[in-house]
Amino acid sequence: MLVGISGPPAVAESANDTGPQAFTVVGEPPDEGALATLVLLESGKPINLMTDNASRPSFALIEMSIKYFVKVDGIKDVQAKINLNAANLQEIVTTYFMAMSVEEFSRFETKARVKDELKQEFNNYLISTISAEKDRRKVTEVVYDVVFSAWNYQ
Repeated sequence: MLVGISGPPAVAESANDTGPQAFTVVGEPPDEGALATLVLLESGKPINLMTDNASRPSFALIEMSIKYFVKVDGIKDVQAKINLNAANLQEIVTTYFMAMSVEEFSRFETKARVKDELKQEFNNYLISTISAEKDRRKVTEVVYDVVFSAWNYQ
């Protein structure tokens, strides 16, 4: 049986609304022209999840893309850097999920946490691939957002 996780649509947080589906918008989002998108994982490729029972393996079927800045001070060609490192970013994702149990994956709040943690890991990795120290110090963020368009497990 394939199971998907969805929840109520998120709503802007107000003074009286502190429920789990609330979110806070921090700052202004960048112009759409400042961002590009790359699909990192398509949902047809299963990722093994950690299991305690070898006779009953669990896996995730996720579809994931990243939104990244087209121009970043300190990186000459951001799209080339992303494309060159796409396989490494995919490896970061699969390794991340291989350490996660199906119970943890199935929790509603896990998705938001994973988005934040993978974004940070992607940025740390991409910044570490910049060869010149002076350029590395200029870069704070390459990946703007991680987007899961499918989040299923079995």
